[in-house]
Amino acid sequence: MRKILFTDLDGTLLNDESRVSDYTRQVLFDVSSKGHVIVLSSGRSIHSILDTASKLDIIVPSMYICAANGAMIYECDTRNILFYSPVSLEDVKNVWKLALENHIHIQTYSDNELLIPSKSKEVDYYMIRCPHPLVVTDRPWEILKKPPVKLLAIDLDDHEKLDRFGKEVSRIYPNLTTLFSNPWYLEVISNEAGKGNALKWLCNYLNIPISSSYAAGDQFNDVSMIEAAGTGIAMSNGDSAIFEFADVLSEFDNNHDGLSQYIVKEFI
Repeated sequence: MRKILFTDLDGTLLNDESRVSDYTRQVLFDVSSKGHVIVLSSGRSIHSILDTASKLDIIVPSMYICAANGAMIYECDTRNILFYSPVSLEDVKNVWKLALENHIHIQTYSDNELLIPSKSKEVDYYMIRCPHPLVVTDRPWEILKKPPVKLLAIDLDDHEKLDRFGKEVSRIYPNLTTLFSNPWYLEVISNEAGKGNALKWLCNYLNIPISSSYAAGDQFNDVSMIEAAGTGIAMSNGDSAIFEFADVLSEFDNNHDGLSQYIVKEFI
């Protein structure tokens, strides 16, 4: 029976240095060679995921990517976008202005660029792991050629302030979902996006039963796919508040091939 694995990147498949071991790389290729499907499911943009996966040499045959917390599903073999659920340009405008009114850094994305209101320590921090060409603009909704997959609000000093902002966005715009990908990053996506919805969509598209799906993650933006999967895996290094949503807790952390050591038993 063909199985499918949805894995988060940072804190899950990747170690704390944003790399993978030779062991993990070989496991991914071994899983693919058995006819199973691997999906890189991250809050990152498609540009960042492809760049990272290429540099780490972990793009295996029949691989898919769920980018921007499930707002986009990309087929690596054909380079086709299969699913796209963006944030409307009107919502970009409204959320962007609300963030700046609250003195919170906000950013959004074109196909390969990062659109920001100004240079800041938040941008510098983000670019360490996710480098993008930068575009500084006060009105991204006027220069974007199509609606973007998400917005990202960042506050490196005040999590509670970011949490209040997320609740305000959810209250005013019920068509949007806000969720934390780490304590400093608040994702803003369409209600039709989300890692859990992407998991269900791709399983249906590939005719793989949900019962044959596995999903691994370490943060709150992974909860929807952990719950949606036939087997949900929480990383032992992750936020302990998500452990209750998982079926399995990894024995080892992301710095010791925790996910790979588990999937070897299930897939190989």
